[in-house]
Amino acid sequence: MFFSIFVLAIISAVGLLLFFFETINRTILGLLIGLGAGSMLSVSLVHIFPEALEQTPLAVYAFILGFLMIYLIEEILTPHAHDHGHWDHTHEDPHEHYDHVALVSFIAIFFHTLFDGLGIRAGFGISSEIGYTILAGIAIHQIPVSLSLAAIFRESKFQWHIQILFISLFALAAPIGYMLSDLILSNVSVVFTGLATAWAGGSLLYVATADLLPVIHSQSKYKYATVVLFVIGAIGMSAVKWFE
Repeated sequence: MFFSIFVLAIISAVGLLLFFFETINRTILGLLIGLGAGSMLSVSLVHIFPEALEQTPLAVYAFILGFLMIYLIEEILTPHAHDHGHWDHTHEDPHEHYDHVALVSFIAIFFHTLFDGLGIRAGFGISSEIGYTILAGIAIHQIPVSLSLAAIFRESKFQWHIQILFISLFALAAPIGYMLSDLILSNVSVVFTGLATAWAGGSLLYVATADLLPVIHSQSKYKYATVVLFVIGAIGMSAVKWFE
């Protein structure tokens, strides 16, 4: 069981492969971001939202609140962020745009993955078969999410060691949730868990739609390939939910 959790951490760290290259073709990063946008859209609407509603019907309001909070934070703190010309914009450094996108993405995905660890622990509490099924489903969707999250960080202005730290923390999120499951499950109410998870889902939906979709629209090279990867990410991640 613990070996499986270790393997999950390794799989979740696949995004670190992007840091083995000092420079990466921007087209590749754009394609990975397209894949990530579709994956995040599906994770938010297909994975997080229904799971949060199972915990509490109030999750719908927390979901909307998460979306609105990130929107207001961006508008107040970075009022120029939505003048999206991205890589060819004359007034905005595209890397600055990705600073807050990377942070919001990380916080939302980390929080969701932390509770994935709780789900794995709960699954093994029922039976080994259910536990391994949940673990396999989570491992599958960690791959595109890890790669896209790393691509977003590579486009940011964060220093390399900070970027690597964030991806490493993401890789450890599920194992941390698994190890802390007894403590968390015994001290946190189901309603709070549902509300917090829904908030993360709303935040992630905002990033996928308001921040990453414009990047796909602004692609001038390999635009259709990026669109195809976006669709693959959305459909593929939804299929993983069906498998779970």
